[in-house]
Amino acid sequence: MSHIQVVFFEKGQENIIAEIHNDAFHFSIEKLGLQYGYKMATNQDVKDWTNIKDSFILIAYSNNIPVGYVHCGIEEIEGKERKIRNLVFIETKESLGQSKIAVLKEYQRKKIASKMLAKVIETAKDLNAETALALAYNKNISANRLLTKYAFKHEKFLYYEPYSKENQFIGDSVLAVFDLKQNLPSIKINKNITVRRIEKKDLVFLQEIFGECRSDVFGLNPSYAQIMDWYDSGWGEVTLVAELSEQVVGCMEFTSLGVIGIPGVLKKYRNQKIGSTLFYHLLLEMKNKNLEKALADTGFILQEAITMYKKFNFDLSRELWAWFKVL
Repeated sequence: MSHIQVVFFEKGQENIIAEIHNDAFHFSIEKLGLQYGYKMATNQDVKDWTNIKDSFILIAYSNNIPVGYVHCGIEEIEGKERKIRNLVFIETKESLGQSKIAVLKEYQRKKIASKMLAKVIETAKDLNAETALALAYNKNISANRLLTKYAFKHEKFLYYEPYSKENQFIGDSVLAVFDLKQNLPSIKINKNITVRRIEKKDLVFLQEIFGECRSDVFGLNPSYAQIMDWYDSGWGEVTLVAELSEQVVGCMEFTSLGVIGIPGVLKKYRNQKIGSTLFYHLLLEMKNKNLEKALADTGFILQEAITMYKKFNFDLSRELWAWFKVL
């Protein structure tokens, strides 16, 4: 019978974590790749992980052989009543990856992940965490069974009263995918708008767009400095804006890997085919860049965006489920 021990990572063990990561996520690295946030991890990558504030790594040993690891962190969230200390399982890549809990293939289904999860919960309580959050794809049956076993709760829209009764604490998202080798669907275009690449003069309009459409990024009243930081970050390889009567009313972008970002269209200009016109031009730009796939990560609460993806025949079968536990 194997003896399983779960202990904290120590400096100098980076190669252990990298080897486990690359073995456990081999399929995702080969089949999905960087666009979905998967790549071969190096020792330097693991060093960078350990620099994430308030994070920790646990290693599982079976008969003194390192066979698994889990990477977690503590965040403080400003709730309606108080700050909430929440334990998170760090993602393989922010917003596009599942939680980093990995076990060598030959040691899977031997209760290694279960032992690590039990240790994570124990550690979270020691760190005065109030809640815990993990992410797993809908098709990751083993991960979802494990989280269910440890009383994690999954709901498409999850509310936690100490945070807010009106605003969801966490929710599921969908990874919408479009094969850019296909022809774009025929849609009605709004010919009254101009679609062009963003210019620095447009940033003043982006304050209102981000504040109204994506308050989750910079809050309800973004500063010009915050918008400038977004602009200077270079996240988007191509950023397009929709202009109507000399006012920018919408913005969308994509990265060099084909990941789409949608700040959005101002509410008073919706239902005028501005969003779909802007999106059509965005996909044309992606095809012209010879990208193979367009990928968008969208919370289910953003139903207007999901409706648009359906209109453009995106594959919506891959969902990222959020699992929540009160400790």
